[in-house]
Amino acid sequence: MAGIGFQLKRLFDREGLFGRVQAISYASLVTVGPILSCMAAVAVVHWLLVAEMAPYRARELFQAGTAYAFAFSFIVAAPFSMLFTRLASDQLYEQRYDELLPTFYGSLQVALGCASVPAAAFLLLAPLELAEKLALVVLYMELTVIWMGVVYVSAMKAYRRIAGAFFAGMLLAMAAVWLYVRLEGERLAAWGLFAGLAGGFFVTAAVLLWEVERFFRTPRPASPYGFVRDLRRYPSLLAIGLFTAVSMYAHQFAQWAFHGEWLEGTFRLTPEYDVAVYYAVLSVLPTLVWFVVSVETAFYPKYRQYYDAILGQGTILEIDRARREMEQVLIGEMAKLMGIQLVFSLVAVACGIRYLPYIGFTAEQVDTFNILVMAFYVYIMNSVSLLLLLYFDDRKGALALSAIFLAANVAASWALRDVEYQGLSLFAASFPVLAATLGRLIYRLRRLHYATFSAQPLVLREHARMRGRAG
Repeated sequence: MAGIGFQLKRLFDREGLFGRVQAISYASLVTVGPILSCMAAVAVVHWLLVAEMAPYRARELFQAGTAYAFAFSFIVAAPFSMLFTRLASDQLYEQRYDELLPTFYGSLQVALGCASVPAAAFLLLAPLELAEKLALVVLYMELTVIWMGVVYVSAMKAYRRIAGAFFAGMLLAMAAVWLYVRLEGERLAAWGLFAGLAGGFFVTAAVLLWEVERFFRTPRPASPYGFVRDLRRYPSLLAIGLFTAVSMYAHQFAQWAFHGEWLEGTFRLTPEYDVAVYYAVLSVLPTLVWFVVSVETAFYPKYRQYYDAILGQGTILEIDRARREMEQVLIGEMAKLMGIQLVFSLVAVACGIRYLPYIGFTAEQVDTFNILVMAFYVYIMNSVSLLLLLYFDDRKGALALSAIFLAANVAASWALRDVEYQGLSLFAASFPVLAATLGRLIYRLRRLHYATFSAQPLVLREHARMRGRAG
């Protein structure tokens, strides 16, 4: 992450606590600010509907529709986000700047084309009012654009403008829904709620696209479909992105299938479980922040030092020393990351027990929330470990482990489908896969010389790609 990496290093180099607080705040703004603003907007709208005693049908449709829009837009975009992160980093390092914007637009067209398939089925088959379906499809497509657009944010330095676009869009969405609720009162309909939220997301998506266009525009852009030739180089990244995204929602899909109830003949829901999942996801946001801080300020300098020693014709002793230093830093940072997230997860459990009953959680929901907090703790650690495997270009290992992760989630969701085991399936699937992923990561580190030198004559090109993505 070129821009944020430089900024974090500069802030961390400042003496004292203030510099570190600034660095962590900056990383928070960039990494979790956008997603947190989106989740907060949805939560505020839901609380507003409850406070204003909005019609039950509209409230339930809003909760169900937004949950489905977020889940399926994320799943559709995840494979392409994983792939085009790699392609963009290659193009940046190799200074093929004329290909960056066409690659973005080409990938966006492919992602929207894939997203249009379930959207068309929804429009044709869902027994809802046409206005409700259209507004929800617009929201779903906007979210797909946003998931794709944030891939390119790491290559831009307009972080504050991007974060501001998210916050402004969400404020507009909340204001629009509030105004609609106050004007319509008991006559409000779900389509108006979806339209208000979609209006805010439209602002966010439009600003994001404008920033990407402004930053990457060149006098002679390449063909927008030139990226197709690169698809054959990294097909595994599509699968890794898809498997990891589906694994995040597999337990929730299982609850919908086994214990859900139909809403308007369209959505399967388990309202109590879905709300617990929503709040449990918030508990892992510290990992997203600290991972960026850790990679950019501690791990990546050692990572680059190792490959610089190879490319700079360092001696075998110098190369081996650089590898050992990198391994030591990586293991230390992973241990620190797991410890920090464990503290936040335990705090989330304690706060959940104390405060969630005040917002309507039952004792069973609190228990489910506690289990899910620990399950997401293991899940996010596994996701980070898989990403680190890709730093060392271990695509085969990451593909196998992500496939096993998905299979384990499906199997555990089936085996632990009874109500009393709610939330346990994600934990049961994630824990053994995390152990396997960490084992694979250590194995890759210990055999990094072999993996690097046996890739000759591709080592220079492969290093360039990894360097571009991480730098």
